[in-house]
Amino acid sequence: MLSIVSSSSLAFAPPASVLLSRPAVRVESPLMAEEAPSRRELFAKAGAALFSFSAVQGASAKAGQFSKQDFFSISGTPAISSPFQPGGPKAGSGATFGYAKSDGPILATGYESDVTRERDAFKVSSDIIKNQAKNIDSKTWWLVRDNLRGQAYNMKANMRAINKVVSDSEGANKAYAKFWKEIDQLDLACSNKELDLAKKEYGDVLAALNAYEGLI
Repeated sequence: MLSIVSSSSLAFAPPASVLLSRPAVRVESPLMAEEAPSRRELFAKAGAALFSFSAVQGASAKAGQFSKQDFFSISGTPAISSPFQPGGPKAGSGATFGYAKSDGPILATGYESDVTRERDAFKVSSDIIKNQAKNIDSKTWWLVRDNLRGQAYNMKANMRAINKVVSDSEGANKAYAKFWKEIDQLDLACSNKELDLAKKEYGDVLAALNAYEGLI
């Protein structure tokens, strides 16, 4: 007897491919069993390549090149790459520009005795100090103090360099100390805005400056 299937049942019938199930796949050994040997081989090849590269580098190094890096030498002369090289910062006759002198003559002998640049710079500062009378008379205190401070650092450095090469270094050092003591007194008078005292101290500054210039 033939069964009659309605058209609606045929419309919603699932396709035959959906009804088929994929057979289970069985594996006798773990899935990673074949991957492990390949990893070991990879690491072995990489190690061999690194060893051969380092061997080639050491064999091809020439004299004067860095053949190794050395930071903490135990014995013997440290490698050239080590920061603990013999010598280092040094002062005195056996030093040049603050470091131990290498073999051979010192090429910069006498550079400390050339104070031409320091004398020129000192002259600029001296002229500025000598032209503060109008600022004091007008009670422009901030400008006087600013000019004194603006010259102090370089002027002190230049004067100390000059003191080392003059014949009377001791006298120049004393005159130097006297001058800057008077500068401090003038600065205090300007800070207190005392006109008469500032004029008196400014006169002492000029006298101390002239005395110093007489020695250099």
